[in-house]
Amino acid sequence: MTLKEWLEKEGLSPAQFAPRIERTAEAVRRYAAGERIPDRDTMPRIVEETRGEVTANDFFGIIASEADTSPPFLSLAQRRRPTVPAEAQP
Repeated sequence: MTLKEWLEKEGLSPAQFAPRIERTAEAVRRYAAGERIPDRDTMPRIVEETRGEVTANDFFGIIASEADTSPPFLSLAQRRRPTVPAEAQP
């Protein structure tokens, strides 16, 4: 689902959505219009705020495989949590 479609479905304007991802209304308007692709800090915020309904693939027109069983997204907290390789654990 595109960001534009998601905003319409939720009845939100770019100005209403912008504070949720800590970006300007103009930036959100450009993302929704396809004029700009979110950067690596913004993309996970969009995915999290849309509960995985809008993903990075949607900005590139990539359709996820139906066989893909991976979780739709990681929360920002999960992304920031450092992981230790199994062989390095005591």
